[in-house]
Formats: sequence, C-alpha cells, structure tokens
Amino acid sequence: MKLKILVLSFFFLLPSVIYCQDNNLQRLQGSWMGRITTSDFSLRVLLRFEVKGENIRGILDSPDQALKDIPIDKVMSVKDSLFAYLSDFPIFKGLVMPGDSVINGIWGGDMPLRLSRTNYVFTLKTNLNPLIEGYKIVSLIKSTPIKDQQATGACWSYATTSFIETEAIRLGKAPVVLSPMFYVTPTYIDKAEKYIRMNGKLGFSEGDLTFSVLKAYKEFGAVPETVYSGKKDSVSRHDHAEMNSAILEKVQYYVKSRHGNMTADGYRKDIEEILSGTMGKAPDTFTYNKKQYTPKSFASEMIGINPDDYVEITSYSHHPFYSKFILEIESNWNNNYYLNLPVNDFINTVDYALLHNYSVGWDGDIYEGYNDGFAVLNDSIKTITQQMRQTAFDNYTTKDVHNMHIIGIAENGKGDRFYIVKNSSDAKNCGGYLYMSKEFFLLKTISVMVNKNAIPKEIKNKIGSII
Repeated sequence: MKLKILVLSFFFLLPSVIYCQDNNLQRLQGSWMGRITTSDFSLRVLLRFEVKGENIRGILDSPDQALKDIPIDKVMSVKDSLFAYLSDFPIFKGLVMPGDSVINGIWGGDMPLRLSRTNYVFTLKTNLNPLIEGYKIVSLIKSTPIKDQQATGACWSYATTSFIETEAIRLGKAPVVLSPMFYVTPTYIDKAEKYIRMNGKLGFSEGDLTFSVLKAYKEFGAVPETVYSGKKDSVSRHDHAEMNSAILEKVQYYVKSRHGNMTADGYRKDIEEILSGTMGKAPDTFTYNKKQYTPKSFASEMIGINPDDYVEITSYSHHPFYSKFILEIESNWNNNYYLNLPVNDFINTVDYALLHNYSVGWDGDIYEGYNDGFAVLNDSIKTITQQMRQTAFDNYTTKDVHNMHIIGIAENGKGDRFYIVKNSSDAKNCGGYLYMSKEFFLLKTISVMVNKNAIPKEIKNKIGSII
C-alpha cells in the first residue's frame, strides 16, 4: 500500500521527482557512500545519482536499516555545492572536493556526512520458501509465485491480485499471474476525479485498498502479467516517482485553476496520458495460450471470481459490532464499508478461512517489529485485547501502511502460531514469505479481506443479512 511511508520513520524522505541544474552534472553520476555517526547510532548512507541531460535523480539506500530505492525530493547543484531537499528543507548540504571523488557535507542540519565514490551495490533479501527452519506448517494454501512491487507504492494491487489468483486456483482454474498494474490506471483516474471534485480536501497518494482492485476487476476484467507488465520495456524496473509527482501536480493545478473550460473528461484524459507515459496502455484484446481474449472475457473464463463475494473485516469499538461502517483511514478515499467484528470473532474468522482453503488479504502497520522475515511484537506482549487494538488505532501507533496476502499457518516448537504471508516488498529484508505472529496480527492489522463463505456459520448468524 503506502510502504514508502515507512521511510519517514528513518530518513524524513518522501517519494517524488528530482531536479538539478549544473554545468558539470556528470561528475555526480554513480554511487556515493558515507556514514552518519552520533552518540545514539551509526548508519551507512548510500546515495545514487542518475544524470540524464540537464536533470539528475537522487536515490537513497540505507543498508543498516534494510531500506532501498528511496527517491529524494529534489537535488540541486550550484558550482561545487550539492543540496538535497525534502520539500523546501535541505536534508543534505555538501561540497564536491577537488578530484570529484569526495563530497563533504552535513545531513539533517547538524550531522557530518562525508560521501565517497563506491562500487558497493546494496541488495535486500527475499525469502522464496514458505517453510522456515524450526517451524511446522499447519496449513498452506496453493498460490502463485511471489510478486515484486519494486519502486512503487502499489502494494494494494500486488497483494490483491495475488489474492485473486489464489481464489481462482481454489475455484479449480489453472494458475495464472495477473498484472497488478492493470488496476493502477483506472484507480488513479477515479481517485484524481474524486480529489478534484472534493476541491483537494482529500488524501491523494499512490496508496490504496483492495476495494479499488475489486471495483476495477468488476468493471474492466483482468489481464495476465505476460500481456501487460505496466513497463515500457522488459528490462527496466517499476519506478513511479516521477509519474506520481506529475499526477499530483496536475490534480493540484485543476483544483487551483477553476477555469471555465474544465471538464471531467478533460482532466481524466490528462491523468491517463501521464499514466500511459510511464506504464503504457493495456490492450483491448490479446492472445493468451493461443486464444483471443478481451480483459472481461479473460476474467470470466480464466479467473471466475465474483467481486461481490468478498468482504473487508475490521475490529474497532468506536463503531457497533456486527455492523458495517466507513473506516476512517486516508486510503479509504471512496468511503468503502467494512464489517466490524469483536476481536475474538475477527481472528477466529481468519483462522477458519486459512484452515478451510481460503486465503486472506491483509492491511496493516509495519512500523514496529517488522524485520528480517518476521513481523513480531516485543516478547513481553502476550495478550492483545479489544481496548489495546482501539488505543493503537486512536493514537496512530497502528496505521494503514501496507498490504500483503496471508496464505497459511505455521507453528514454532512451543506451539505459538504464525501466519505465512506473501509480501511484494523487500524492505527491511522482508521480501517474499514472512512469518507474522498472532500478537502482531491482532495489534497491527487494520483489516482483512475474505470470501464471505470463509466466515464461520456461528459468526454469520450474529451478522445477519448485512453482507
């Protein structure tokens, strides 16, 4: 979902486009390594600069915090001086020394940082095995290969397409890998229109929810990844920083302009052109396994799910239980309704689903206890109550940050339960499969998506006809 927001906790950076003007930009091309050292911590910083014509992109890696490919807001070079900005605040000021191999500077206003040229390449770990040594798998639902969202905030679409693929397998369909990017374009266009109609009084970012994928699936169908990757070529990585910045600039222009010629068709077309400039256009027809399809016919024949068969479930006491309400999170820009269950029914539904071949879409927080293939809380936290969940939501210690896909249950030697999760982001060395403890799930989960048939009968009886 909004995984890049994780960086705010560490380096005060947000994804955006980067600009630079200088007469000798090529000397900055490449990678630069340095170390920030204070009385409290010592961290390596890897800055990578990509020069294209008169522009330069700056990208940050933090090897010691397992963070990679974080775009910097803005980079400027004036003579021998280099400036990196978050909005209008300079987070790094440096001087390129004679020989062009060292940049002496200050990070964050008061921390010395000396950058030197380096050939070091930082990579994150991805666990491709759902079984971790020392654990026993209790339940594992057949699913598709791990996805990689790369330098995008589209975890919501990656997790949900994985969920849809898995549901199709459950329904007896042959496994197929869908294009997550197919759902990004219609969602972004609808969200842009809502933002403009709301006069900018709405959260607007690349983050989103499962609802948007199901809505676009119902309206447009599905396309396999091999047909539409959402990239202009087969070798480049997904990188939406410039695209996101351009879309935000465009919708803000429309909000501020208020000109008499503005139409919904006009600004929707403008947004679509920005999206297709980065992602290309999805085909209206295509061939898959020697057969001709449209996205709608492909979804009907090769996937076969009914988007109306799914429900998002949450568990918060500021609304009545066994009812639906509009959850107050920024990504819920379309005012979608969530089913509200008490905490015990909430987790019992998840366990029942996973033990009966239904996978679970997950939305939640990864600021705490998320590292090196695990999502766990402090060992001293043994019981999570309804009030603890509510307090964490109310004080923002549990926030809507990331989407993943739960496909199984594992146990350690003590019988402690862990959920087996498919993750599309490798940040914090949590790429691929990770194990999430029951306690982490109860405290840090915002909501889950399940098939309505995965809700136990006794809980359905309490809900009545509202789903």
